[in-house]
Amino acid sequence: MVAASLEGALEAMVRRQTEGDRLPLILRLRAQMEQVLANAPLRGDLVKAIALRTRMAALFDAEFNRLEAFERLPAQP
Repeated sequence: MVAASLEGALEAMVRRQTEGDRLPLILRLRAQMEQVLANAPLRGDLVKAIALRTRMAALFDAEFNRLEAFERLPAQP
């Protein structure tokens, strides 16, 4: 459910951009998310917090990889 929500939100953001602006947006969002996940403070149970952050990083990475790969595909004639 979280993955589907993330996918929908990111795709909506990317679709609003012109074709040439999509890849730079994806790369910028990826870099920003990496910074957020790396710098957000850990609170509460550290093991659970690190596990959650790891799952979130994997989820975002997979989605950004998918979007980036699609944008790098050669244009279809």
